[in-house]
Amino acid sequence: MYYFIVNEHGGSGKGSRRWDKVKPLLDEKKIEYEFFVPEDAGHATKIAQEISVRDDGDIKIVILGGDGTINEVLNGIADFSRVKLALIPTGSGNDFSRGLNLPRHNPKKSLEMILNAGEGRKIDLGVVESSENGKKRIFGISAGFGLDAIVGTGNNSSKIKVALNKMHLGKLSYAILTVKTLFSMKTQTARLKFDGEDWIEMKKLIFLAAMNFKAEGGGVPMSPKARGDDGKLSVCAAAGVPKILTFFLFPFLCLGLHSNMKGFFLRDFETLEIQSAEKSTLHTDGEFFGNVKSAKFSILKNAVSILA
Repeated sequence: MYYFIVNEHGGSGKGSRRWDKVKPLLDEKKIEYEFFVPEDAGHATKIAQEISVRDDGDIKIVILGGDGTINEVLNGIADFSRVKLALIPTGSGNDFSRGLNLPRHNPKKSLEMILNAGEGRKIDLGVVESSENGKKRIFGISAGFGLDAIVGTGNNSSKIKVALNKMHLGKLSYAILTVKTLFSMKTQTARLKFDGEDWIEMKKLIFLAAMNFKAEGGGVPMSPKARGDDGKLSVCAAAGVPKILTFFLFPFLCLGLHSNMKGFFLRDFETLEIQSAEKSTLHTDGEFFGNVKSAKFSILKNAVSILA
């Protein structure tokens, strides 16, 4: 059966408007379904957990929401082998749907794809954990440390984002907050260990993003070659250069032209440990994970089936 989790409160009402288009189509096609509306932060996780343990041999969870709602659902599913996931995007960033090349502005087309998807396709997921706070969370798009985490978590409650969403320009809020945060944040001295290799030191670390898909922050291609089904995560880090130079390099990052530029470090991995001299914000899919000095990122290969 289809279980719809509808974030009616996000995207400046976009979720509610798109559900109003989807629901009549389901009724017209006589599709059996239930729908649930998360009431507050974290509620989608509880809903997904309850659905995923039901006595139902064909659980299909369809999310009408943005990347934050998707992250909540991913962290609520008790057993991925029993569940297939689908998405009708309603957020401002929509990087999960972008990574899967799904329609982002056509709910009717999205629904048709879901209903005709068959068994779907398998994708990887990432997981990050930290012994400092004892937390462990799954991510679908990315997990980041430093600048991108500060911006991503701050953007969710930003007045700038709310105002730009009303003008259908929500993605601009990431760029505005990135520039603002870049000059106010402190850089880090950190060391990294990839796949059990020797530690690598990074000075003046501005950000580190562990990517499952190529883009975060509303389409910024941090790791242009990353794919969600290749059995690897991809890291993009900025370090070792003055912040003012990073500011001038930012347009190249937005265009995906930064791979061979001084100050950027990119590579694929299956596990990555980071230890920094001071605490910094860490996010999973734009959701606040904690302020930590150390964390471990790893890949969950072929973790979940997506109806697309």
